[in-house]
Amino acid sequence: MVIFGQQQQEPNEQGGTQQSVAQPVDSGEDVSPTRWVLQPACDTVSASGCIATYICEDGSPAATWFQLAENGDVIDQYTQCPGDPEPAETTPTQTVDIPAEVLNAFKRVALPQSTINVQPPGGETLVNLPTILSTSAERHQIPVRLERVNVDVLLEVWPSRFVWHHGDDTSQETAEPGKAWTEGADVGDLITHTYAKTSEGLDLSVDTTWSAQFRVVGQPNWRPVDGTVTIDGTPVTVAVLDAKPQLVR
Repeated sequence: MVIFGQQQQEPNEQGGTQQSVAQPVDSGEDVSPTRWVLQPACDTVSASGCIATYICEDGSPAATWFQLAENGDVIDQYTQCPGDPEPAETTPTQTVDIPAEVLNAFKRVALPQSTINVQPPGGETLVNLPTILSTSAERHQIPVRLERVNVDVLLEVWPSRFVWHHGDDTSQETAEPGKAWTEGADVGDLITHTYAKTSEGLDLSVDTTWSAQFRVVGQPNWRPVDGTVTIDGTPVTVAVLDAKPQLVR
């Protein structure tokens, strides 16, 4: 069985609009599977569960229908303006796995490639002294349309793992992007690597693994994406020099 939910808006006492909701009556007999679902509406899509209100050509707010499977997954949506027909109740010919569709979309979206920052700067560091490593990667949201099922979702992605390649056949893994050294900072609190021998040029990079959650646009609840995506970092070449003592007068 497939059920539909619809959101509408009505004037409120302050002259604005509010959502109306009607619930089916349980009379002990079979009733229509159609029900009304209250959905928040606002000017922008955000993590709070608000949905951008679509305005029809006559200036009235549109009603949005969501086609739901029995487990609550949204399998289709339909925006209705005055004069448009209501969507017909249908039984899907196959079950659509929305989380799997989202995971496939997550693997296709453009995620940023991390660039490794090295201190000392200038493409040179010293042997037997800590070389400081850091990068930039931030949590952000990506709107995605699941074309196969005509459903809009919002992906929220964040970096969950960093693998630092030092260029000398060693690497380390962290959960944080690190930070640059500033005056007074304790080097022990930073991500570092100490080179044991000199080299004319090593390729350093950091691979970033992204995790995600999603929600269907118009629905308030976030759900985890069952999978991650790893983006290889852009390499930076660094020479490792020997620190030679020098007398200073």
